[in-house]
Amino acid sequence: MLADAGDTALIVLAAFWAVLVLVLCVVLIGTYNVLTSTKLTIDAMREETVPLLREIKTSVEKTNREIDRVDTVLESAGAIVGRVERLSGLVEEVASSPIMKLISLGAGIRKGFQKATTKKV
Repeated sequence: MLADAGDTALIVLAAFWAVLVLVLCVVLIGTYNVLTSTKLTIDAMREETVPLLREIKTSVEKTNREIDRVDTVLESAGAIVGRVERLSGLVEEVASSPIMKLISLGAGIRKGFQKATTKKV
């Protein structure tokens, strides 16, 4: 039994497909190995980053509490400064009026003495 040209072509084609399937299997095995190592790497990173993120969250919460405390202190200091400004303005107003009157009186008395002493001479 001799194979004719069509049978030979089918055998070559079947061999080509077998080689192609074998190459695709090798490529798929390589891809599987890469995906497996990637999964292991991601799992290891997750095991390290989750506790780290928890620590960061705790630190941020503590920082926010401290910022709230500082904000309260600054508000209190601002209120105190406002009161001191009002009090110093009030003291200045109360003290400046009599002082100005006293200075004016002193200047008037001095001019009066100067005029009185210059007319006698």
